Amino acid sequence: MKSTGRLWLLAVCLLCGLVCMQAQEQEKKQLPREVPSPEKAARKMTDRMKEELQLTDKQYDKLYKLSLKEQQEHFATMAERGSGQRPSMGGRPGMGGGRPPMGVPGERPAMGKDNVEKMQKAAAKKKKKIKKILTAEQYAKWQEMCQPQEPPQPQDHPHKPNL
Repeated sequence: MKSTGRLWLLAVCLLCGLVCMQAQEQEKKQLPREVPSPEKAARKMTDRMKEELQLTDKQYDKLYKLSLKEQQEHFATMAERGSGQRPSMGGRPGMGGGRPPMGVPGERPAMGKDNVEKMQKAAAKKKKKIKKILTAEQYAKWQEMCQPQEPPQPQDHPHKPNL
């Protein structure tokens, strides 16, 4: 009786081990993630606008050039910051490895006032250029597309009191 129980336990353990090995092999077989490029990002954005706004070929070309320039600047600033590399988790802090100091937990790193103003000016400049390219109807529809979608507010449950 004891030996059959041990055999069943051994069989279950082997089966679990095989399932784990299969899962790891499938993860390795997945294709590597495609590296983004400014051209692909600009093309994707402009294609979406063409579909949603029924752009002419001339409008499409102008918007693509505008988007490409914006994406190239965006990728350049990301490369300058080095945000493409994640810090390694091993090693001792201060010895080239480990995580950098994080500051106050729960707070995001402060963004400089200059950066915020610079981003706002760039956004306003982009809006002006897009307004010149699009018709009034297209521009209104584009503004609707750009509005962030707010998540639906949770409905109060009728049987639970609000706290």
